[in-house]
Amino acid sequence: MEKCYDELPADQAEALLKRLSTDDAFRDLFSKDPRAALAQIGHAPAADSKAGTGIWESLQVTQLADKETIAKSLAELQQDVTQARAVAHPVALDLTSKN
Repeated sequence: MEKCYDELPADQAEALLKRLSTDDAFRDLFSKDPRAALAQIGHAPAADSKAGTGIWESLQVTQLADKETIAKSLAELQQDVTQARAVAHPVALDLTSKN
């Protein structure tokens, strides 16, 4: 089955949450034009003017969470990503040479 949307990569999700938790002008843009806001953080499908409207027509923000709530979501995302990376790539704490 073909997807009708593009996933938001973790780095862009982090950038989105960071901007929404700190930047009033970006929050205003995201509320009025989510596609433009997503393009601003580097989401290529949002920036692609050839993509037409499609899913972008239905993307709207009716009520944006407050900055504190979004900052909490950002902290949770960062923790989840850090934990996932730690499982896949454990940090070596013993740096002694083994001859």
